[in-house]
Amino acid sequence: MMKLTAFRIRNFRSIVDIGWQNISPDNITCLIGQNESGKTSVLEGLKVFYTGVISEDVLRSDLTLPEISCRFSIPKGWLLKITDNQPGPELKELLSGLTYLELTRSWIQDLSSVIKVSGEISQYLDSLEDAWRIYLGDVIVKLQEEMKITENLEADLLKITEEETSIKSKFLQNEGKGLYFRLFGKKSIDSKNSKNVQFPGLKNQLNELKKNKEEIGNILIKKQTLKKAGEKWQKLKEKCKLLDNHLNELSDKLEERHQKMTLLMRPLDDESDLEWTGVLNDYRKTRSELDSKITELDTHIAFSGYIIEGSNEVEAETKVKEIIQSYRSKYNSNMLGKKYFEYCPVFELFEDFGSLLPNRIDMEDIVTGNVNVEGYKAARNFLSLAQLDYSFFQQPSSRILKQKIENLNNSLTRNFHDFWQQSIGRNNKINIQFELDHYSAAYGNKAGKPYLEFWIKDEGERLYPKQRSRGVRWFLSFYMELKASAGITDKQIVMLVDEPGVSLHARAQEDVLKVFEDIKDKIQVIYTTHSPHLVEINKLHRVLAVQRDDLDSLRSTTRILDPLRLAAASPDTLTPLQSIMGNPMGGEGFTSRGVNLIVNDTGSFYILNAIIILMGFKGKVFLIPSTSVSSIPLLCNILMGWGMEFAVLLFENDEELHIAELLKTTVFTTDNGGRELLIRMPVTFLNSEDLLSTLDFKNHVLYSREGITVSNSKYIREKEIPRNFILSRFLSNVKEGKISAKDFDEETLENFRLFIDLVKGLK
Repeated sequence: MMKLTAFRIRNFRSIVDIGWQNISPDNITCLIGQNESGKTSVLEGLKVFYTGVISEDVLRSDLTLPEISCRFSIPKGWLLKITDNQPGPELKELLSGLTYLELTRSWIQDLSSVIKVSGEISQYLDSLEDAWRIYLGDVIVKLQEEMKITENLEADLLKITEEETSIKSKFLQNEGKGLYFRLFGKKSIDSKNSKNVQFPGLKNQLNELKKNKEEIGNILIKKQTLKKAGEKWQKLKEKCKLLDNHLNELSDKLEERHQKMTLLMRPLDDESDLEWTGVLNDYRKTRSELDSKITELDTHIAFSGYIIEGSNEVEAETKVKEIIQSYRSKYNSNMLGKKYFEYCPVFELFEDFGSLLPNRIDMEDIVTGNVNVEGYKAARNFLSLAQLDYSFFQQPSSRILKQKIENLNNSLTRNFHDFWQQSIGRNNKINIQFELDHYSAAYGNKAGKPYLEFWIKDEGERLYPKQRSRGVRWFLSFYMELKASAGITDKQIVMLVDEPGVSLHARAQEDVLKVFEDIKDKIQVIYTTHSPHLVEINKLHRVLAVQRDDLDSLRSTTRILDPLRLAAASPDTLTPLQSIMGNPMGGEGFTSRGVNLIVNDTGSFYILNAIIILMGFKGKVFLIPSTSVSSIPLLCNILMGWGMEFAVLLFENDEELHIAELLKTTVFTTDNGGRELLIRMPVTFLNSEDLLSTLDFKNHVLYSREGITVSNSKYIREKEIPRNFILSRFLSNVKEGKISAKDFDEETLENFRLFIDLVKGLK
């Protein structure tokens, strides 16, 4: 269900950020560029997007960690079907309407990774998270205010207690302490002590202090739960801070380690280095603990909010669950990313000579899936192409089994010949064969056990695969790998192929393209090449040019130019294209100094050039006539191959409407920097001559007094008028000054201005 449509790679080897790059909609994408431009890095980046496994050698010198995103097309409503549990109404509406999905894999300091959804889904989830953070922030402000109030009340209580103690001490200092006893309701030894008059109003003052003390005490009793919540919040916050500081210290150690291992080119997981293993385990443990504490802290803050509002602890616990559900989705970007990644196509990097067909392989190794034995993968591919399993070899009749094997050999060879066109000599083509045999007694423990033996034979020789040329072995391995993968129906595959056919003759390289074409409906292919024989002239919408920002420095970063930006590519980058297309400067009418505007035919070339002259337009736009509407895509490919700026002007007739849709899916599929390069004239204009009013067309083009009741273009067709001749004459008269802008009516001039405004957008 998921089809790769675009990718973005950041912080990977020579790549800082290539931006979103669309791949060809017909499932074959070709990366061209010089050595060290970053083509292989693109393939490896896509591979690790799928596996998640990297080492220090992919890190940039500043040790920034990679982030790789892929965009997939999906059927509308499919995301909702595969999402477990019923999402909320807003998320449900979003998922049901999406026709694409973005997944991003990012790495952290220990070089482990997480996969998450990005794009519109993550933007929605992030908005919920932002709202949640704002809510928690508001609660924290209130909690801090309440804690400050509590601190002030406790300070007031302490002050009152001190004042009370001070007053009582004065009584104790009074001789006879008579007043003290009277104030507290006790009989004094000397009730007539005249010195009592020294403390007028003290009893009232003490009573007032007692009253205030009781009031503050009652308030503090009510705030005990809130105080406890505040104290816990402070402890959790301090714990998170300590964990975060420790994590930063460990991150610094990991960064030092990455720098060291990048220089030494040693693997990340060196178990013999106990100190390193300890740091790595501590980092992972601390990170997990910090995530847990942050979640606990957030929950406690929300809990404290309800305590502030007057809820008891039980009520607050219940309400916290409700508020979390209202502010936060039951999903997050990581949860959905992990879920949707289960349906992601498999990204496979073709292993070149890692899956060559062996001379012989034991049947036991095939049955048990012994991937470590030489040639296992190639043998499995071979049997997959032959649609064989172990039960096939259980045929009790040796004669019948041999006949079936012979039939299969003939069938496999015929299929292979469809893609391998080369011959040894004039007509001697190679054949692929396999045989079932058993070990003799001379092989000891293997005696009597079955094995498969493979041959690549021709009319002159019967040779083992290893006895054949490097090119034949490579192509056979390549053919079997891709064809076997195309036969897999339970998963989608994106095949990544680095420099296919480097050992092949030019004709055999063209055979590689035939294999790509054969499997493209089942497998998406992204490959790199320097060879002009692996680039099709009629399908340059498949090409992405890869080069460095600074062509003179290997320290510069990689960037990718889509087909519409090939004009910015260096000559060396475009070498494969220019090798098959020649020198563009030899083509009359083409320009590298402006924008080439492709028009539907020669007649439109004449009349539109006349309009440009009449309106005095001085922009660097050069009209290129196509031989016919159907040839426009080929002309686009030629200009792309030459690295020239171009656009296409189309009118509103059935044939050009069809071409417009074709160009959208093959040529104009990428970002063009905000310029509209597929220019569509309004519906009233069926062809270029319709830009003139019928009166002006009759007076300045036809030179006829006959009335016109249909469009100019239809009139030319119906009357079978030689269109190119009359429009060429019109251009000549304009160039010679026989016709000027003042000779046309306002309707015609308005149409001319419309065309010029469209052309101005190309500058």
